[in-house]
Amino acid sequence: MEAEDFQEELTCAICLDYFADPVSIECGHNFCRGCLCRTWAPGGSPVRCPECRRPSAPASMRPNWALARLTERMRRRRLGPVPAGLCGRHWEPLRLFCEDDQRLVCLVCRESQEHQAHTMAPADEACKSYREKLLKTQSSLTAKMKKVIHFQDMEVKNAAEWKEKMKNQRMRVIAEFAKLHVLLTEEEQLFLQGLRQEEEETKKRQSENISRLNQMITSLKKLILEVKEKSQSSTLELLQNPAEVLTRCENQDVSYSSEDLTVKTVCRLPMMKEMLKRFQGNT
Repeated sequence: MEAEDFQEELTCAICLDYFADPVSIECGHNFCRGCLCRTWAPGGSPVRCPECRRPSAPASMRPNWALARLTERMRRRRLGPVPAGLCGRHWEPLRLFCEDDQRLVCLVCRESQEHQAHTMAPADEACKSYREKLLKTQSSLTAKMKKVIHFQDMEVKNAAEWKEKMKNQRMRVIAEFAKLHVLLTEEEQLFLQGLRQEEEETKKRQSENISRLNQMITSLKKLILEVKEKSQSSTLELLQNPAEVLTRCENQDVSYSSEDLTVKTVCRLPMMKEMLKRFQGNT
């Protein structure tokens, strides 16, 4: 007889797993000692067998050493790698998807106390549902990336326009101060210094904005690739916590507010009389 044929005989009817410290009761049925103790109420009065419902006194509980040795032998044979598509605990086909734990389980797992209150769905239906959600999310991410690329194009356009404005303003400042270069050298340098500082600060903000948009695009590309690979993967791989991928996709932030780049340092030449007064006062 193959080892798999012993699985039912070596499985506790309460926890649906291999016996752990098996004991026999009056009716002849076997259970894990811990499972039986949790099932029976304290007091020592006769209670009913969980399997056949025949009354049995707790004092009649006896260790089943032969069953314990056989169970341990079976456990050792099951220590090898679990074939793909089989439950690592019960070696049964993974036919169900547990929404609560976000993983595939077998029919035996469904009946265990661990999963009794969990929501289950056939693996093929769950695969179809999550595949559709992933594909929908992929489309949403693509739309988000187009939006960010649009923001980036606007930023590049604004930068070019701002650069031209800065160039024109610099030429205007130089031209106006060139007429009174002797008198206004100090004023000219002060204005140019202000422009340089404004230029550096604006370039820094612009660089930070471009860097942020590039990071958003990179993140979206990675998410799109991950969703694409996830949606095209096998049922076994696709149902390895697909909700986590969808949550990260939904939480991907692409909000962005473009800055209107203007030149704040404006040249305002004082009146000639005032300039002459200042010049006379400095001499």
